Amino acid sequence: MRLGFLVLFGLFLVKPLYAGGLALVIANDSYEHAPNLRGAEQVLDLTDTLETAGFQVVSGQNLTTEEMRAQLSGSYAQLRRDGADRVIVVLAGHFVHSRAGAWFLGVDADEPGLALADGAGLRLDVIMEIASGASDAAQLWLAGADLSRGRYGDGLDGGLPPRLLVPQGVGVVRGPVPQVVQGARAILRPGAVLSDVVDQTRGLSGEGTISPLVPFLPAGFAPMARADRQAWADAQDADTEAAYQSYLDRFPNGLNAQAARGAIDRLRNSPERIEENLALTRDERRAIQRDLTTMGFDTRGIDGIFGPGTRGAIRGWQRGNDLDDTGFLTREQVMQLAAHAIRRTAELEAEERARRDAAERADREFWNATGAGADEAGLRSYLERYPQGIFAGLARERLEQMESTQRQRQDRAAWEQARRRDTVDAYESYLVAWPEGAFAAQALARVDELDPPTDTDDGDQAQASARAAEDALGLTGPTRVLIEQRLARMGFDPGATDGAFDAQSRRAIEQAQAHFDLEVTGYVTQQLITVMLSDTLRSFFD
Repeated sequence: MRLGFLVLFGLFLVKPLYAGGLALVIANDSYEHAPNLRGAEQVLDLTDTLETAGFQVVSGQNLTTEEMRAQLSGSYAQLRRDGADRVIVVLAGHFVHSRAGAWFLGVDADEPGLALADGAGLRLDVIMEIASGASDAAQLWLAGADLSRGRYGDGLDGGLPPRLLVPQGVGVVRGPVPQVVQGARAILRPGAVLSDVVDQTRGLSGEGTISPLVPFLPAGFAPMARADRQAWADAQDADTEAAYQSYLDRFPNGLNAQAARGAIDRLRNSPERIEENLALTRDERRAIQRDLTTMGFDTRGIDGIFGPGTRGAIRGWQRGNDLDDTGFLTREQVMQLAAHAIRRTAELEAEERARRDAAERADREFWNATGAGADEAGLRSYLERYPQGIFAGLARERLEQMESTQRQRQDRAAWEQARRRDTVDAYESYLVAWPEGAFAAQALARVDELDPPTDTDDGDQAQASARAAEDALGLTGPTRVLIEQRLARMGFDPGATDGAFDAQSRRAIEQAQAHFDLEVTGYVTQQLITVMLSDTLRSFFD
């Protein structure tokens, strides 16, 4: 409040005022070293009344002595510079007096005594002398409590003195806060006379220039027109129902009362207010967003929040249906949109069924066109186009059968070729190409027949066979590295894991084969790879 007063007062110093009325209103209700004055803040309610009557008002609450002194100094400078027809000062708080003077205390006053009284508050005679600078009339309204029991230092008593020395042209009215507020409101009615207000308001007393004839504001006084226009401009700037209602509260029969009522009706019937009155829940808003999306309008998310994306989608739907594109929905439009979405959903489902039917027909037609699975080329062509098609499973099954039959024919052809040559090399070549072939056992037996093994030969032949079996696996470099890494993890040291099966690697392979009860050859076999993989999986799940 103090800061607001100082800023506002600073504006008065740099901006000349019209020579109308000047009002100062101070309410000190919370003292640091004295009892609080309950209700003192009521005098601040006079601000609107004073402004309506054309006064330029400066108000403050709970001001220190220094802040009040700055206020009074600035008011005096303004009054001398710009002049004023009327001055009214309203003070509510604690007063002290001596035999020759009276002071209005700041909230920081602390038993100043007569010698320091000027530093604890404002002298009333100075305030009255400043107010007397008004060209027409000046009034001082004082509201305080009887604090004669308080201690304010030597030479000071609490409260106002029985009488004040009032300058010519200044009227002083004193009394309790409620009566001071009531009387000040009454005197601000055009044509009201101060003597009548004092006489008719119980609890008030007056001294100084209490005119029985001349009204403070003359009959027909109409500064309200300016205040009316300013209040209307403020309401238009805000353009809210509350702002227009505030204007009507102040000017129920004002120059713009009809326009204000029309503006309120407009706002109450605005698209925003109509939608707001629907009180849509979050789920209902999500349903609206889904309906808009179904209709092909992008809401930028279905989150129950009507942001720019949803508003744009609503406008698009409204334009498409010859409605005012406000971006806000009425109850009827919500129902209409839902009906549109239901129809569109049915259309989309029908379109999807038709698409699926067409796709199924095309699938069946292509299956028949490629021979209905009669040959390998047709099966592969079908799977290439329809990998998830109606006949995809059947096509893969038939291909596997064909490939199995083809492998069997190739195996037999290789065996027949070895039989025709009937040499050790021929049978060993067959074994390299078909280590698990249907005729592998016969090939080994025939090799033994053609080249009976000695003890040494048996070892060499077994080693050669093991090497050939490993070569037949077609192990790549990365695969060999993985095998060495797995051997190392199992605790069989293969040496450097570089994919080169050296003597250290062979010893690790032999150890692994012995561990898994396989034939120990030092060469990798399909069985070794299988059990190593199985062991890896078991360790993973364990």
